[in-house]
Amino acid sequence: MTTPEVIYNALNPNPPVVMAVLLMGIATILLPRKYVLFPLFIVAAYVTLGQYVTIATANFTMVRIIIIFGLLRALVRGDRVPVVLNGLDKAMLAWAVSSIITYTILWQSGHAFVNRVGMCFDTAGVYFVCRLFCFDLRDINRILRLCAVLLIPLAIAMVFEFRTGKNPFSFLGGVPLVSEVRDGRVRCQGSFEHPILMGTFGATMLPLIVSLWWKNGKTKILAVLGTLSCITIVACAGSSGALMATVYGIVGLCAWPLRSRMRIVQWIMVLAVVILQFNMKAPFWYVLARLSSLTGGTGWHRAYLIDQAIKYFGEWWLVGTRVTAHWMPTGLLIDPTKSDITNQYLVQGVNGGLITMLLFIAIVVIGFATVGKTVRILEREEFSNKIVVWAMGSALFAHAISFISVSYFDQIQVFWYFLMAAIAVSLNHATAREPEGEGLVQRSRIGAAFTRPSGSVHADLVRRTV
Repeated sequence: MTTPEVIYNALNPNPPVVMAVLLMGIATILLPRKYVLFPLFIVAAYVTLGQYVTIATANFTMVRIIIIFGLLRALVRGDRVPVVLNGLDKAMLAWAVSSIITYTILWQSGHAFVNRVGMCFDTAGVYFVCRLFCFDLRDINRILRLCAVLLIPLAIAMVFEFRTGKNPFSFLGGVPLVSEVRDGRVRCQGSFEHPILMGTFGATMLPLIVSLWWKNGKTKILAVLGTLSCITIVACAGSSGALMATVYGIVGLCAWPLRSRMRIVQWIMVLAVVILQFNMKAPFWYVLARLSSLTGGTGWHRAYLIDQAIKYFGEWWLVGTRVTAHWMPTGLLIDPTKSDITNQYLVQGVNGGLITMLLFIAIVVIGFATVGKTVRILEREEFSNKIVVWAMGSALFAHAISFISVSYFDQIQVFWYFLMAAIAVSLNHATAREPEGEGLVQRSRIGAAFTRPSGSVHADLVRRTV
């Protein structure tokens, strides 16, 4: 066993980390409502997911412990936000239920059921804890300011790792001491479990942090420092996928002047795919391989994986499949029956069949629709409110494209599901501020109903929850 592996395993769990997280949990219960979510993001940013406590065969990661404290806070104190389910909430619940049922049927064991319930508790738990304690755009902006602060030490740690080849987070346990090196270049991972995910975290946070520039006072300084930190994290991670995600997020922000013509933009994108298909000898998704020849990375692997998923569609479409080793020429060292499924959409299909994958895609689609609807409702509001919602759509775009080349398996999921919860909250904020008489019930074109409180009820909720 190598030295990094010894350090990785010997410090799990790390007692000081567990004590610190328990203190964060207590803070979750005792802090004023507007700060309730701060411990969750601090733990997600700095504590490795490899740290966990085992109780009666169940593993409790540090993030899971904070989620439990958040739910306890919602039960014991009356300051949570009343949640009326909208289309995004319903899609999230449907996806979680489908994931549990299909995965249990696939493996036909109680262990599989417990495993999937735990996974859905983490993901849906983050989403709904954020929904319970985020009331409007003020709460979202408060969390984004916190994230900008958290990014600064992370960026400094990444620079240290890049210069020394040693990960400063290794003393906490859960990550190796010696950094990965590819083609002679250090790939930094910080507190995350893989450099690609660390880089993707920085890339997808970039549009959100940039949106703080249009706030007043010291927030502009945070926006600058946070943006530089995001760029530093992406650069030190050494991931071409993260670099491309950065480009996607910036392109999304720059599309703001086209916000009223996004339907045209969508059709242009569809037309571009058709043109690519007719002008390429291989399927259009092999553009990933061509891009990787410019930026580096393993784009061919990603493209070939999509080929194989289509070829073996009959194996996984119903409830997923247990074996994928025959899909690819390379497999996973930790499990010889599996290929490395570096595609978030395909991971949903492999573990839960076509219906679970489609429900996950529906979450993304409804997220984009919600952003568009919210921006239209806020059209007459101040620019700083509109741009933060648009930045959410830009971050969602970066995530959605990144999903084609990476699957999420560490604490980046906290920030992904926070983003989706923030999008849902922004619609709450927008519809609650609509003038009276414009309708108390809004129906989206995709058939999801969302009932909102009137302006007077909204004001009453502010008084009771702030």
